Amino acid sequence: MYYHEATEDKQLKHSLGLDKGLLSIVHAFASKDQEAQNNIVIAHEFLHTVGALDKYDNNNQPIFPEGYAEPNKHPLFPQSQAEIMAGKIPLSKIDYQMADSLKDCIIGRKTVKEINWLH
Repeated sequence: MYYHEATEDKQLKHSLGLDKGLLSIVHAFASKDQEAQNNIVIAHEFLHTVGALDKYDNNNQPIFPEGYAEPNKHPLFPQSQAEIMAGKIPLSKIDYQMADSLKDCIIGRKTVKEINWLH
């Protein structure tokens, strides 16, 4: 964990998790207000160390269907939770919001298989 001063409009370095070597590096804001979102990043990067892959595209948008918490929901939008390896809640085809806390995240079926929770 690398904690950084929480200042307005500050961007953090990219956090990462590596399955080779079981290593995660998380850049987080040292702020009570950011604690819940820091926990999302920590969980996301930890899951990389056990084999989970990202479920978002090059624009950081959730990939359908594996990046959606409820890919079979009708109507599909808005989703109410985020798949932890996508980190964002799809509200429409073009609108997404960052999950507020781990309570807003699930581990989707594909991620569950990647980390060998299901066979």
